[in-house]
Formats: sequence, C-alpha cells, structure tokens
Amino acid sequence: MASWSVTVDVERDEAEEVAAALMEEGAGGVELRDGEGIPMPGSRQPEAGRALVVAFFAERAAAAEAAAARGGSLAELPDQDWGETWKEGLAPLRIGRVFVRPSWIAAQTPPGLVEVTLDPGMAFGTGTHPTTSLCLAALSERLAAVPGARVLDVGTGSGLLAIAARKLGAPVVIGNDNDPVAIRVALENAALNGVCVDFDLRDVHEQPGPFDLILANILANTLCELAPAIAAQLEPGGVVLLSGILTPQEAEVRAAYVAAGLRPSPGGDRRDGEWSLLAMERPGPAMERPAEERPAGERRA
Repeated sequence: MASWSVTVDVERDEAEEVAAALMEEGAGGVELRDGEGIPMPGSRQPEAGRALVVAFFAERAAAAEAAAARGGSLAELPDQDWGETWKEGLAPLRIGRVFVRPSWIAAQTPPGLVEVTLDPGMAFGTGTHPTTSLCLAALSERLAAVPGARVLDVGTGSGLLAIAARKLGAPVVIGNDNDPVAIRVALENAALNGVCVDFDLRDVHEQPGPFDLILANILANTLCELAPAIAAQLEPGGVVLLSGILTPQEAEVRAAYVAAGLRPSPGGDRRDGEWSLLAMERPGPAMERPAEERPAGERRA
C-alpha cells in the first residue's frame, strides 16, 4: 500500500516545533534530520544550521495539503513500511550510568549500568540526539549525588529521561507532556521497564511540587516561556537541567531563569557541538529526602 512523505527544510531550532505541527496535521510519524546521529544510506541531509523534517502520511490529500502549506516537497513511497523504517540505524547507547536499548534489539547491559528499554513509537526521545544525551549524562551525575531527589520531566516525550531517573534511584518521578500520544507511549515504556512513573497532561504549574530536580529538554523559546512556572516548582537547593538549546541561545535562556530567581549551578553546564545544556539552581540548602518508593498504581494520564 502506498504512502506519502512530506519533506520540509527549516532552521534547525524550528525543527521540533514543525514536526509537532505536522503530527497534529495528520502525519503518522515524523523523522528529524539535523546532521546528528547516523543518516540512512542515500537519504538527503540538511545544510549546516538547518534541518529536514520528513513527515509520513497514509493519505495523499493530507500530505499534499501539508506540503502546500509549508512549502515542502511531496513524494510517494510505494509499498514502504515507514512505520518500521525509522528504526534502522538505531543501536544501544551507553550514556553516563544508563544503557539505552531499543526494544527490538537484544544486547547485554554492561555491569554497573541501569538498562532502559525503549520503543519511542511516535513520541520524541531515543537518546541519539545530543540534547537528550546531554540530559542523560547530567541526570546520571546529579542522581548519584542526590539519590533521593524528587524529579519532574517537562515535555517527557517517550519517557526516556523520566524512566532513567526512576531506575537511577529517584523515589518520585513525574513526567508531563501536552501530547496525549506521548503520554501513552511513555506509559507503555514505563510498563516495559517495570517501573512506576506518573505521566500526565497537566501543565508545569499544576504539578504537585516542589521538586529537587527538574529536566526540560524542549525548544529554547519554550524554555524561556516556561521559566517562571519551572522556577516556581524548584525546591531551595534544587537544580533544573535545561536542554534543547543551541549555543547562541544560551544567554537568552539563562537570563530568563535568572529573572525568575535562579542562578547558574557551578560546573553544571555541558556542551556537545553546537548544543548546550544549562544547569540552574535555586539558592538555599537542599532538602534531605528519604529514598522511599512511591506507592504502586499512582500513574495518571
């Protein structure tokens, strides 16, 4: 059965926003090509500073409408199972104390690491992109220092970061997202990993905080918009890890969180190529929390 692809060439920092919009317009799946990760053999790649958003549609009419609206190119994909094609090129990853294993690949977890088995489906987050790997490395280090931290994962996507936090010892982990598909995928991945994580659609300010550690791997402009809400949910002495930031955007994002009452966390920033992770903290002593398990069954969707 034929399907159709729509390819849109955009500025790199706009890629995830465009991908989310195409999903809302009926795409059954989206691939981001931003020059990171392992490219598919023979696939078109973006120029420096840009990204290609490739959306897949089952109906030609919806694909043609999306292509016309965004100035994209339309192509027919006869007899191609694009729902499985995106899995090619993904492999197990070792990041910090976390071993991320795609669910369709058999691999032995190295000693001393926690395994997160993942099937991202139609949600964002496989661990291959620097924005996610930066978060995983920083999360691993932070929870080694504060194992009893209460964690909030803003824009959880596939649930990768939230599940990793739970497996690394965080007793309470909540992941929120405004996409019902992402929440469903995250819950499925939590069940696949045998952990209890609360995933829900509530906004940041509605979450039952405060939290000792907040993760936010989203777009820079959204990070700035959410600065007051995220800062208000942070415990004194707590840290927020901000990712999804291109190096030129650092100053703007940092300023938004300073204005919200936070300060840079010494030695917490990380960089990978043109991508940055900023660590901000709320002044004050960190609260000691017992490492108690949250009662089973407290999942929300």
